[in-house]
Amino acid sequence: MNKYIYLFFICIGLSFTACDESHLEVKSPDQLTGENFWRNESDAEGGLAAAYSQLECATSYWGFAEIKFTVELFPSDLIKLGNDALNYEDWFSIFNFNSTAGNTQTTQYWNIHYKGINYANQVIEKVGDMSEEQISTVAKDKIIAEARFLRAYYHLKLLLNWEKIILRDDYPKGLSSIDKGVSERSECWDFIIADFEAAATKLSESNSTDNIGRATKWTALGYLGKANLYYASENADATKYTAAKTAFTSVITSGNYSLESSFISMFNGINQNSDEVLFELQLTSNTDNGAFFKFPYHRWLKPAGMGGWDEIAGSDFLLQEFKKEGKTATDGRFDHRLYETLFFEDDYFNDIANPRIYGKTFNSWWDESGTPRNKTGFRKYLPETLEELNTNSIGNNIPLLRYADVLLMYAETLNELNETSAAIPYINAVRARAGMPAMTGSSKTDVTNQIEHERVCELAMEGSRFHDLRRWGKLNSTMTDHGRIGVSDTSHFFPIPESEINSNNAID
Repeated sequence: MNKYIYLFFICIGLSFTACDESHLEVKSPDQLTGENFWRNESDAEGGLAAAYSQLECATSYWGFAEIKFTVELFPSDLIKLGNDALNYEDWFSIFNFNSTAGNTQTTQYWNIHYKGINYANQVIEKVGDMSEEQISTVAKDKIIAEARFLRAYYHLKLLLNWEKIILRDDYPKGLSSIDKGVSERSECWDFIIADFEAAATKLSESNSTDNIGRATKWTALGYLGKANLYYASENADATKYTAAKTAFTSVITSGNYSLESSFISMFNGINQNSDEVLFELQLTSNTDNGAFFKFPYHRWLKPAGMGGWDEIAGSDFLLQEFKKEGKTATDGRFDHRLYETLFFEDDYFNDIANPRIYGKTFNSWWDESGTPRNKTGFRKYLPETLEELNTNSIGNNIPLLRYADVLLMYAETLNELNETSAAIPYINAVRARAGMPAMTGSSKTDVTNQIEHERVCELAMEGSRFHDLRRWGKLNSTMTDHGRIGVSDTSHFFPIPESEINSNNAID
């Protein structure tokens, strides 16, 4: 899939030009335009690749981490800022919940996702217009289904960060189509859910080796369940909980997914596109033929104690949450996910006979760097070897939806439908992989509290915490309890970017 992106990414970009009939218009017969580009299945695949290319803001070398991670992780009680992050006013404002419409990071996040939507809409319309002589019906249906999945995915990411968004459900034909107002939140949820549903009916159940990373039927069903669950928890809608249950059940009973034995291997480049992952951002260190899909995000995440840029660290609350059950794992340690998510001062990381942090102990790394401000550095997403850690950029994949998340969302759905006893085995399956014993308690409240704990430990750094707290109605109180002052009802979402307001006459 990647081979198409750099060939076609610019070719099919949307452009508008004013035309005056009094001037001679000369067109090159060889110039690719939005009208003559779509000739065959190869072109359709190229257009689809452009739609994939906007995933996770992986569109620029420096911007990838600085846009994705600042927008998705900084408004969370699981992180605190490193020293260097304090130098960036727009990052700091996101962390403090006082981001303005002119914030550069949220503006780029908004624009990149709408560019992805625009590309997806072009595929839906243009491939839909192609004849059977140009493309087979089977290929057409699958490509359009992937485009609808991507359109829903980009809208979902926007709706999780903005209270109201612009529903872009077609390919603009001119400047007059650009002006469009925001839609009600419920309308946006309905649109996203409908796109995921439609995609699931036409997508393949699996991909060939050459197409690893593309959305499948199960990818769409996983996100369909998530969209219904999030809608339901925002609105206390039992019908949406039922719809979420149906979607998650299909994924679980498919038998296509299982929990990987090694949690960390899914994040350090060792076990990419594993049996646990439903959707994964495809990166690579291979630069053949001019391709470039690697970034310096490991340097952005790497703690100052290890010579990193010190942009982010684990919060005191996150460390305490991991430790709250004590050393009750099967081998007498804390929850295994703690050691695979954070570097922290502990006998496990200070064993001289077995130095586990790239051949060194925790104290030796941090002591060499002096006295860093933060001593809970993130391990998650850092590469496996010291050689990779010291490179300028890496191309390790990033999981976007994992089976463990599906199991926890399914357990939450069952619990909300008062099927509490049925929910517990799914929680325990996730705990078992972390070396933890079965949960205690059996009431609906017990299960609710356990799910919140598991989602912190399992999904730290994966961008769900802030949205979870908001949809559960716990955002203000929890953030305040954890020392994150500044959050209020008016800061639950980012303001619509100033650039959108200035260019869109339908938005005040």
